[in-house]
Amino acid sequence: MAYINSYKDQNWLIPLSVKDMIPNDHICFLVEDFVDSLDFSNFDLVYDGAGHPAYHPRIPMKILVQGMLSKERSSRKLSNACRENFVFMYLSEKVQPNFRTLCRFRKDNAYFIKQAFKETVKLASEHSLVDLNLITQDGSKINAHANRHKTVKKESLEILDKIVDKIMEEDIKQDELDMELYGDKEENLTGMHRKDIRKIVQEYRKRKDKEKIRKTISKAKQEFENNPELKNVSLTDTDSRMMKNSRGFSELSYNAQFSVDSKSQIIIANDVCQDRHDANQLIPQIKNVEGNVGKLPKGTKVALDSGYSSSINIKFLEDKKLDGYIPSRAQAQEFEGKEQTLGHDDYEYDWKKDEIIAKGKRFRYKGFYFRKSNGRKVLIYKSDDGTKKDVPEFFRGRLRMKEKMEKPESRKTYNLRKVTVEPVIGNIKQNFGFREFCLRGLKKVRIELNLVSIAHNLKKIWINSGRLCNVC
Repeated sequence: MAYINSYKDQNWLIPLSVKDMIPNDHICFLVEDFVDSLDFSNFDLVYDGAGHPAYHPRIPMKILVQGMLSKERSSRKLSNACRENFVFMYLSEKVQPNFRTLCRFRKDNAYFIKQAFKETVKLASEHSLVDLNLITQDGSKINAHANRHKTVKKESLEILDKIVDKIMEEDIKQDELDMELYGDKEENLTGMHRKDIRKIVQEYRKRKDKEKIRKTISKAKQEFENNPELKNVSLTDTDSRMMKNSRGFSELSYNAQFSVDSKSQIIIANDVCQDRHDANQLIPQIKNVEGNVGKLPKGTKVALDSGYSSSINIKFLEDKKLDGYIPSRAQAQEFEGKEQTLGHDDYEYDWKKDEIIAKGKRFRYKGFYFRKSNGRKVLIYKSDDGTKKDVPEFFRGRLRMKEKMEKPESRKTYNLRKVTVEPVIGNIKQNFGFREFCLRGLKKVRIELNLVSIAHNLKKIWINSGRLCNVC
């Protein structure tokens, strides 16, 4: 059997420059040029004065962005890569930042990272990769870095709070704890909650920093007070929420929003929210878009799925003179070839007489009320026989949108979402491995989303501009 020759004891002839070990068209050179072009002047004030010299902020920034591109977000592994990987050795300028340095930079510089994301949008515009003729928006559930077995009901939290107080007393008696933990006060808890709370208490008994536990419980209580509709709160990430994913499973997650330009799939705005549904995210996202690229021209097309089809959203687009393409939920079922099981906006309207026509009856306007759940105004229409029909305040805009979406050219524009925003979300989740956040808390996960958006945009610039370097 013949084997390929190997050279175990032969010395390496490595070039004098690490740069020579990297292909000339590697994306790391774009990362380097882009980061070097950012304004770091504010850091001079932060690092001024006595004390140990700091790494220049461009170094951790380059490492974090390249880490996203290399499908690696662990600070420890990135720190190791600065000693073992030629690309990271080059970007780190042959120094080896500790993983804590990378962690601190990432969590302490949310504003700077957000501004860096805006600069990627500006850079893409300079290379004619953004035209703003059509903007598509969508949301996607991304798992939180949280243990679902450490979620508690409000009743559980009250019991846990008392138990932690007793744990902190030096003269604690085991039987008193057991009475609190397993006694009659658990009558409102399910078997699964009893099992989970026992595990939490057992873990808390072993921990020394009991004051930190108290703070976690206090924050969880605050979440219940601020959001009365919540059924459970996570003790590992109190900002996360139980959300259904695309497979129909409920997991602790955040709702990540992306607004994408249709020309080159450049992300022009992003955000993270706690809403389980997308309906309330159109207006904030349009404002984010305008904060990044300036006021949108009248007639700019905006395509969104039926999750955004609220009357308030449609009125907002009409008021801003934006050309919206949003089907109702019933129309979305029809577009996807599914059986129509929903009856949204399943009525006609007499524009001259201001009468709703449904099932052969005419309904006339009689008044309005405000919905208790969300405070939104609902209009009341009644027929001659006293039958009542409630419609949203801006239902006329929904009817105009419904009629518009029946046209073939409108459906064609709407279907462009499938080749713009949906592939972007797929790229971020599959190619960048971004299916779960590493950080905890709403403010911190926004930092991560900005970093992965920077990486996505730079890669699109790199591909669409012929893998160029020195673009900044």
